Order: sequence, then C-alpha cells, then structure tokens
Amino acid sequence: MINSSFYFLLVFIFASCSSGKFTDEKKVIELQPTYLEENSQINTLIKGVWKSIGNGYYLEAKEDSILLYSYTSSFCYKEKNDYLEGLLNSQSKFALRGDTLEIYLTDFGEATTRLQTKKDFVRVPKLPNNCVNFKEMRSFNLSKLYDLYIETLEENYAFAERRNLNWDLIQEQYQSRVASNSGMDSLFAVLGDIATLTKDQHTKVISPLGKTLQYRVTRSAEVVKRAFEKQLETEDLNKYFNLFFEANYKNISDSLLNGNGKKALNKKIEWGQLNERVGYINIHSFSGLLGKEFTRKQQIDSLNHRMREIIVSFKDKDAIIVDVSFNFGGYDAVALTIAGYFTDIPTFSHKSQVYKEDGFYDEDIVIVHPSDSISFTKPVYVLMTDISRSAAEGFAMMMGALPNVKLVGTNTLGTLSGMLGKSIGDFYTTYSHQRLLNDKNQYYEAQGVEPDIRMSVFPENNVFNGHKIAVKNIVDMIQ
Repeated sequence: MINSSFYFLLVFIFASCSSGKFTDEKKVIELQPTYLEENSQINTLIKGVWKSIGNGYYLEAKEDSILLYSYTSSFCYKEKNDYLEGLLNSQSKFALRGDTLEIYLTDFGEATTRLQTKKDFVRVPKLPNNCVNFKEMRSFNLSKLYDLYIETLEENYAFAERRNLNWDLIQEQYQSRVASNSGMDSLFAVLGDIATLTKDQHTKVISPLGKTLQYRVTRSAEVVKRAFEKQLETEDLNKYFNLFFEANYKNISDSLLNGNGKKALNKKIEWGQLNERVGYINIHSFSGLLGKEFTRKQQIDSLNHRMREIIVSFKDKDAIIVDVSFNFGGYDAVALTIAGYFTDIPTFSHKSQVYKEDGFYDEDIVIVHPSDSISFTKPVYVLMTDISRSAAEGFAMMMGALPNVKLVGTNTLGTLSGMLGKSIGDFYTTYSHQRLLNDKNQYYEAQGVEPDIRMSVFPENNVFNGHKIAVKNIVDMIQ
C-alpha cells in the first residue's frame, strides 16, 4: 500500500513585472495513482462517489474502474467520454486534502502538479436517484434533449454576461423549432445555431460523423476575405486562405531564416537566427509534438530536450522573438514547459477559476517554473495575432507575466477557457467553463490578450507578406 500521508513544502517567492514581488503558497504534495496497475484495481482511498466542484461531473470509483457521469439540476446520466475515463483509469494522480479530492488527470512525473490545473471533487453518499445510463439518455425525446442542452449551458458556460447571452430568451426563441420538427438532424441544427450564437469558438456541437457546428469568424479571416475580394487571380476563397498560410509559412523558412532554420517535433517548432544578435522560434502548435503512441510525459521530455538545444544555441543572442502568430493552441503543459525557459524564478501567471451555478470557484493557480537546466532571461518578444488562440493565449499570459518579455502584435482571439465536454444525445458538445485571471483580476475572454506593443501583422493590402514585415520590424526595434 502506498503511503497516504502528504506533506507540504515551503512557499515560493516570485515576481510579477506589473505589481512587484509577492508571495503565494503553491504547496507541493505527495500524489498517489487513481489506478493501481500492479493489482488492476482502483485505489481504495477514493472508492465511492465524488461530485465535482464546477464542471458538472460525478465520479463513481468502483473496485476496478472509475465511471464518469454528467449532471445538471434536472438531469444525471452516464457520460460517454473515453478520453477522460481513459486518463482516470490509467495515469491520473490524486491527493486528499481534508474532504476534497484533488485530481491531476495526466502523469508528468515530478512535474505533474506544475504542468496542469487540478480538478476538485467532494465525497457524496451516492449518485442521484435520477441517474440513467448512456443509452437511456440517448433515448430522450428531442424536447428533453433540448432542455438538457440549455440547462448544461446555463449551469456551465462561464461567459453569458460578457457575451450578452440570456438563456431564458434563447430557450424560448428556439423551442418552437425543436417542437415543430422531427429527427436528430433538426436538433443538431438548432443546437449548432445556439452554439454559434455565443460567438465562442470553444463552444461546439459535434455529430457522430464528426461534423462540427460552431462560430468561425475571426478578425484576421475577415481581413483575408476582403483582400480576396479585391484580387482576380484566385477564384475560390478556400484556396485563397490556403495560399495565405502557405505563403506565410514559406516566408518564415525561406525569407526570415534564409533556409537555414531547423524544424523538430513533427515540425511544430522551427527556429534559427534572424541575424547575429536576434534568435527566432516559431511555435506552430502546442500539441502533436510526437505520434499518438507516445504519452504526454514523453512529449514533454522530448520538448525539454529540444528546448535546451535551442536555448543553448541562442545563449549569446541579445534577444529572442517567440512567434505564435499561427498557433491554434494545444496543451497548457507544452506552453508552460516552453515558458519556463525564459525565467529563472517561479513567476505567477494566472489563477484558474471554474464556473458553477452560484459563481466562480478558485480551481488552481498557474506558475511558470524555471527550466531545470537553462534559462534565457535577456529580452524576449512574443509575436501574436488573433489566430493565436486557446493554449496560445494562455502562453501569452504566461510569457507576459515575465519581466523580460514584451507581447507584440494584435489581440489574441479571446478563447482562453478550456473546453468542457458533455454528451447530449448522439452529439458531443463543448463549452467554455473556465476563466483565467491575471494578478490584477483581469481576464481576457472575448477580447483577447492585449499586446504591450501594438503592431499590424496582417494588413489588408499585404496579407501574404505582412507577418514577415512585422518580424523584421521587431528586429529593427531591438537593434
């Protein structure tokens, strides 16, 4: 039996560039596995039923497995989420702090508590009496599934006020379409219209065949669209968008890095020198660094190996430009690992709050911990745009908290929350349920993370070369 006692380590003293030094107690605890591989059983300490604080989940920890349920005020049902259940029944770690079960979904070894936010649960006597299995939930009639969707939004979506959404009015507005039509296709269309109404790209409805309904408009896409309408060479808008990305990626490799750059980790990271004084790192994504057969920890280990190589190669540079202009997001653990190479002291980035019916719950704090091997603490400039979204925006917050970093470009997209997943009938749905607060209790959902130095990146009259020019402008500014 693994020792169940836990201990506390000392307080970290860390700095914020905007508010000076302050103290936070991010305690390190001894973690235990939820699943005991040696005897193929769930850890006896957590057997029973647990209710999440926010997120709308129950966990039923049985003898040999953990089952996931979703709930709202009126509904409770077995959830179909192979990803979450897979983590809970393989690599998740936990700590018991009083009456609270703290779960870290992914095992990153010694960095487990540093690279992710925990999920909190409290023990309850049993599942609610109205809990049904997944098949029974799928058999609900259209009106009942519609009510479940609206109730799930109302109790889990964190930004109704900021995005001017009134769930009662929306429910009434779309109710007739559900009542007057029959079939799952009509329900899918209605739920998709409501998801699009949020103007939130993390709020989606996905069909069993993978078709996704969501809001897709971005500021940069509108700029590219206007540029398309003014030219005559390309007749298809989608082809023009492909040319836009291809031209900008080619500019990075062939023009900015003069064909001398290096690519690694499934080409998700590209780096090289812009001149003898300035290094350049383009991070295309915070996910997919290795094949799917590799664990998250193996991906982080490989990332650390490559980042050490990059920072060593830049040790004599006066400054580095870190570019996330075309980064669609990924995993916070990747973002935190990279950010750690640009500080030599633990630094507060933001507080994670999860939405629940009566307000917000302080889920965890996020600290940028310095790399164990090497750090670059000379000036760093992070180039970002509204294509930068999700984990790329969290990365901007992490980097922006460091005193040697300046954010340059335009506001990010404004979808910083994680995506809370819920099954609604045959559909899988996601919701923005989390807000990230900086040291001034500000959050950037909808508006996006703001740059310290505002700079045009995709001007309408030069969308194929504006990014390249922006990078060169930063170099001129450094020099």
